[in-house]
Amino acid sequence: MTEMTSALYMPDQIPERHIIRYRILNHQMGDPVREVEVYASPEEIQQLVEKGYLVRKGLIKGQALERLRNALDEVTAIEMERRGPGEAIKGSRQFGGIFLRHLADKHPAFLELVRFQPTLSVARAVLGPLVQIRGMGSRIVLPGETNRETEWHQHQQVASDPLAPWFVRPHGLDCLIYLDEIDENNGPICVLPGSHQDILKADLPPEVYDDLPGQVELHLPAGSIVMMHCMLWHRAKPPKMEAKRRLILLNYTPTWMKQAPYGVKPVDGLTQQLLQDGNEEARELLGLGGYT
Repeated sequence: MTEMTSALYMPDQIPERHIIRYRILNHQMGDPVREVEVYASPEEIQQLVEKGYLVRKGLIKGQALERLRNALDEVTAIEMERRGPGEAIKGSRQFGGIFLRHLADKHPAFLELVRFQPTLSVARAVLGPLVQIRGMGSRIVLPGETNRETEWHQHQQVASDPLAPWFVRPHGLDCLIYLDEIDENNGPICVLPGSHQDILKADLPPEVYDDLPGQVELHLPAGSIVMMHCMLWHRAKPPKMEAKRRLILLNYTPTWMKQAPYGVKPVDGLTQQLLQDGNEEARELLGLGGYT
């Protein structure tokens, strides 16, 4: 498989790595072997598995961070003009703000995230070698908005009670890339460690905004990434000051899960560039390969 790289980071920013050697059990493909250089230690991967989240503080810095900020501001301005503020800004207290979808098709800076090894390699460490980007979107909260927090929620609520004998629970890695500082003034994120383990036990009613026993409140510098299981309970607290809060959501799942249904994919989006040379990895990451 041809390796795709990204210019968003310097390799020495994550010194602890390890190799996983996968053999894909498919006789028609010749049982191919793939090696994944995981940008995390085995202990960090174990923490992600058990607690449901892994934090990378200030991973994206300097010009790379500014490039993502400027790109998101550009796309936001275009979307606001096209849709109008009344349609673009969500008024619900549960999930207020501006939501954008299919970012990799709308700006070259986000196209680089398709090949972002610090998150992609971790996804392959916990989901296996055949992964896709299920979605790449963003949430932007602007100064002056009234609905700047979120309720406690999961990103993949598809379970039933009782669980059917052959129910297949969803596994996915959701990466929250914060382009602005997340602190007491700007609204920190709270996670409930381990809440992804038992998908029925941690069931919460809608519109819960209070602190919960065992929660961890994360205060993070700009450029930080929170990687978490798609069924980990989490929320964003309301900010105390008027400030812009920009978040990119990058979601990984196994290749055989369907793509996220949100938004309208541009017909001539930028991701078509990655498919023109028939790159196998690009087809997998964009949901067009990796299964038979």
